[in-house]
Amino acid sequence: MILEKVGSSPHVVGTSPARELLALAVGGLLLLASLGFALGLDVGLSLWWIAVTLGIAVAAGFAGAGLVPTVGSLWLVGLWWFAFPPLVGYVTGGWAESTRYNHPRMLGYGYESARAELLGGLEYGAKYGLLIAVVVGLVGYTVGVASSRLSTRTSASR
Repeated sequence: MILEKVGSSPHVVGTSPARELLALAVGGLLLLASLGFALGLDVGLSLWWIAVTLGIAVAAGFAGAGLVPTVGSLWLVGLWWFAFPPLVGYVTGGWAESTRYNHPRMLGYGYESARAELLGGLEYGAKYGLLIAVVVGLVGYTVGVASSRLSTRTSASR
């Protein structure tokens, strides 16, 4: 009974077209970022990713994609941010102790092998990627929903 009520809430699961568009947008963004990083462009490990995730969350809230799909999509972005560069370094063999193939850290220590770097990136992505997704997702989604309601009220009053 409770799950039916939660599932029927548009802000929890969202509407179908908006969820699909969110998944396509995030998938396309990660594909472009992956290709760019593999080609040597500076697309990883920057604070611009937080601005991008906030923009995704605001757009998802405005479109009504749902909070759960929004947080899930942002978690994938966070996981990519932490795990993809070490994965490329591990696969290509281009890993070294302080290169672009390292994941972002809170402390200044590094791992001694590419495999350990990849496992550390996956661990950080699971922990901190989810934390970033929940915080940025809640804030951005709320701003998007509020913006949507304000724009609806403003256009209805005219």
